[in-house]
Amino acid sequence: MSDAVRLVLLHYLDEGDLARQRYALIGKVAALRNREIASVARYQRLFREFIAQWMGNHTEAASLRAELMAAAVVAAHNHVLRRWLRAQCPGPLGEIDAAMQQVIRLFTVPAADAGANGHGTTIVAFRTGQDFDALLPSLRRLVEDGR
Repeated sequence: MSDAVRLVLLHYLDEGDLARQRYALIGKVAALRNREIASVARYQRLFREFIAQWMGNHTEAASLRAELMAAAVVAAHNHVLRRWLRAQCPGPLGEIDAAMQQVIRLFTVPAADAGANGHGTTIVAFRTGQDFDALLPSLRRLVEDGR
């Protein structure tokens, strides 16, 4: 997502003054503002669909998380873009990278929440022909050795 956001920002930066003139015009013409709002909504929908597919979990909680993540990505991008369009941002690429890092931190589980030792528990599942009851002592030893 960060790469996609950066590409969109680079497009505006390449346009330079044309992008700034268009921004000024959109601010003055209601029909253009409405079109811009619809464009931002499509942009957010595309991110939401990508995130939902990437997560692969189709629960209501996952759907909400995808929506929140997409909204945060678009808000971060638009914040930096508007600052650049208003000539308030001398380093938009650095700002977009920092903004996306902040978005990532919002949706990353802190290490302290991963477990008492900060590492949590990792479980890898695989199929085996071995009976579960016969396998259980080996699994217990692995878990205890990892503590």
